[in-house]
Amino acid sequence: MKNIFKLLLLLPLAFVSCGEDEDDFVEQNYLVGKWEISEIGTTNPQGVILYQDYVNNSECKDNYIFNEDFTFESNDYTTDVTCANTSIEGTYDRLSTNVTLNYTTTVNGNPQPVSRSFSIISLTFSDVVIAYTNDLNQIVYLKLQKV
Repeated sequence: MKNIFKLLLLLPLAFVSCGEDEDDFVEQNYLVGKWEISEIGTTNPQGVILYQDYVNNSECKDNYIFNEDFTFESNDYTTDVTCANTSIEGTYDRLSTNVTLNYTTTVNGNPQPVSRSFSIISLTFSDVVIAYTNDLNQIVYLKLQKV
């Protein structure tokens, strides 16, 4: 009789589903935040990535800011003491490890749409490594740290 009573107490637990919790799951977008460039790398002939410190002004560091609403800002400071900034603002799209930056630049007084893509090599909450192809058709790696 005790076994039947225990079975009746446990029976309702068999009908409890975890499906409701799965519907509320939101994937964390670790890319959101302000990222400062710390190292730059290229591959040697053997395919090994060689990194060196990224040259930044100690007062103003080159950075990217990715927002939750898929807008971004890129800040490129001069390395002299004035901290002159060349800023780019636009939107970004992310599909798995591919990120595309979309913005407008001015060429000879005319606005021109630009799309630049990079690949996320690794991404944690505090560090990211990205790779892109520069104008010389070389793959460049950037290590960034969240600040």
